[in-house]
Amino acid sequence: MTLHVAVDFGTSSTCTVASLGGGEPHVVVIDGQPLVSSAVFAAEDGTLFVGQEAERQAAVDPARFEPHPKRRIDEGELLLGETVLTVGDAVRAVLTRVVDEARRYAGGAGVDLLVLTHPADWGAVRTDRLRRAAGGMASEVVLVPEPVGAAVFHSAGYGLPDGAALAVLDLGGGTVDASLVRRSGDAFRVLATRGEPDFGGADIDQALLEHIGGVVESSDPEAWRQLVEGRDMADRRRRRVLRQDVRGAKETLSRHSYTDVPLPPPFSDAHVTRSDLESLIVDSLGDVAELVREVLREGGVTEGERAGVFLVGGSSRVPMVARLIHERTGTVPTTLDQPETVVARGALRAVRADPGHGRTRASRTPGGEPKGPRSGPAPPAHGGRAHGSAARAVHAGFGPHRAGPTPPASRTLPGTWSAPGEGRASLAGANDPTTRVSVGTGAGRRGRLARWIGGSALVLLLGVTVTLGWVFLPRFGSGAFGGGAERSSTDRESEAPSGRVARYGYEFEYPEEWHQGGGAPELWETRLRPPGAGPDPGRLVSVRAGELDYDVEANRRRSVRELRRSFDERVAGGDELSGFEPDGEFAGERVVHYEERVGGSVVDWYLLHRGSTRISVGCQYGPSRGERVRSACAQVVRTVTVR
Repeated sequence: MTLHVAVDFGTSSTCTVASLGGGEPHVVVIDGQPLVSSAVFAAEDGTLFVGQEAERQAAVDPARFEPHPKRRIDEGELLLGETVLTVGDAVRAVLTRVVDEARRYAGGAGVDLLVLTHPADWGAVRTDRLRRAAGGMASEVVLVPEPVGAAVFHSAGYGLPDGAALAVLDLGGGTVDASLVRRSGDAFRVLATRGEPDFGGADIDQALLEHIGGVVESSDPEAWRQLVEGRDMADRRRRRVLRQDVRGAKETLSRHSYTDVPLPPPFSDAHVTRSDLESLIVDSLGDVAELVREVLREGGVTEGERAGVFLVGGSSRVPMVARLIHERTGTVPTTLDQPETVVARGALRAVRADPGHGRTRASRTPGGEPKGPRSGPAPPAHGGRAHGSAARAVHAGFGPHRAGPTPPASRTLPGTWSAPGEGRASLAGANDPTTRVSVGTGAGRRGRLARWIGGSALVLLLGVTVTLGWVFLPRFGSGAFGGGAERSSTDRESEAPSGRVARYGYEFEYPEEWHQGGGAPELWETRLRPPGAGPDPGRLVSVRAGELDYDVEANRRRSVRELRRSFDERVAGGDELSGFEPDGEFAGERVVHYEERVGGSVVDWYLLHRGSTRISVGCQYGPSRGERVRSACAQVVRTVTVR
């Protein structure tokens, strides 16, 4: 008896659908839920835990926990505790868990067909990594773009006329993607796609949690700080329960106008309303609705060709999503029960004969790495907003695929999955780079690559990782602040007169009695030390810069959201961070501020937004000279500018 399985491997969670003997596809329930967390935990003995098991283990040792393996698809390795794990192994662990559950549902049968979904803007490198992670799990593996799976499912239930185009909004736990998919006979082609890698249901949860904190914190500020930042096992467990309750409250507010959130002593339960929640997220959801309008415009279809807007992903249940899309596009969106399962169910329909609904066929994705130099601008890695449109299609047919030439990346990205017999299968963006994003300075813009510092996963440069879907906060540590680094030739070349620094595209003033003490060029870093400090890294000021692919000053809210996410992930990973202030003030400047503890020292980080550049000023205080460091830090923050 044949077993067909489809897996929608998501950023935050994964959905699995199985069909036994050609029967109706069913969602595979794992741990009592239709979704399983995509998180992975690497135990000391080499065991990899997935899903709820991984989240439970994370409370014991958060440094061994990776909540979003999909976001790390462009990396070679992950450092989980002391375990070095390839990204492919992390993805494979998730796929193994869900495929094993599907086989258990089928009485231990082998998998004949495994369908994996992926973002529409993934090219050959990323899809090949996903396909390789599933190696040996099934007789046949097929990859389908996520919006195509959604469009096929919509077509099966509502119908989609030949030539019509359907807008698909996928609002998941960690990301949001909007795509326009056209049906052409038995092919479904993605005409345009846009995404926001740093917003999803988890951000709505965080906004609601912060709102609750603002309401109850005044009764006992220290108790609230301990609840949300405490590092003891009991604190972590209480925080995990609190986040589950907040997520449940968000889901309740999708159906009812109010709810209560249970809080641990000494706090009383918090009463929240739907209007409270909507006031917190209206701007973010407005950006989400704008994505739909953008793909409708970029897709180049007429009003008569538009078949509607289809909402998928668990967070699309929030009523304001549909309301804002209606306001922006004039179209009332449609959705279904369990929108988080739609992509997986549709992907399975896209590649198999589905009784009563006809047959939609899909060819195989090509294997192997792309060859030849990259020409034209490279499309962003998953997580960056796609520019232009990505045209690709799922066509009719089964059978072995033939890998053919991959077209160069361009602003309008051509590509199709061809039917067997056509002799080739091209992929939009098939030559996407997997190296880290390079950055430069000043008019010359010399490219530099962010890299792993000291052999560990301590990437420090702000901003260069944005197109990879995540942001790193700067940190103090031995990897970046080895004692007494000598000035490089670059330092001597670009050093301004005493009391002023002009380098790496920024400039600032500092107390004349202080001196420069080196700095990491790959971080665009300048270090300052007070007189007599010597090589002791316990007393210094560090200035760093990172250039992003958007205007962080004009889009400050987005930038702060990225920083907050990174802050929370580092806290979960065991770093001693506290006091995140999204809208603080220091030295008369608007800053993002947080505190880091390093050994017996305290570091204040002040982050400023200047055009497309983030400036990070870190001020580390030793047992003495505290006021001197603070005064120097204030002068730097007050005078720093981007040239």
